[in-house]
Amino acid sequence: MPDESSVDPYLYRLCEDYSNTKVIELQQYLAESDKKAYGSVAQSVLDHAQRKGFEPLKYLRKAHNFNTRGAVRVPGTGYRQDGAAVYRKGNEFLIVRSYQSILRTVLE
Repeated sequence: MPDESSVDPYLYRLCEDYSNTKVIELQQYLAESDKKAYGSVAQSVLDHAQRKGFEPLKYLRKAHNFNTRGAVRVPGTGYRQDGAAVYRKGNEFLIVRSYQSILRTVLE
């Protein structure tokens, strides 16, 4: 039985309205994400999805499916001081971190 203090309340909130199949999909997307300044990845997703006006799973799907083809990369090569590069296309962007797989963030 997991220690109650180690359970992420944001992960619980994020998953509580989804079926088991969708929770598995959520967990796959969360594994690709970075918490950056948040306490957990789930907290980051909940906050960003709410601020952007998306349902969390739809937000993660949209970010996961972001197509970098035709996007402008900043900086053009390498990474910024914070270890990230940004791909911008229209009003959307994708953040790629040098130390981790991918964090995808989409603007509304």
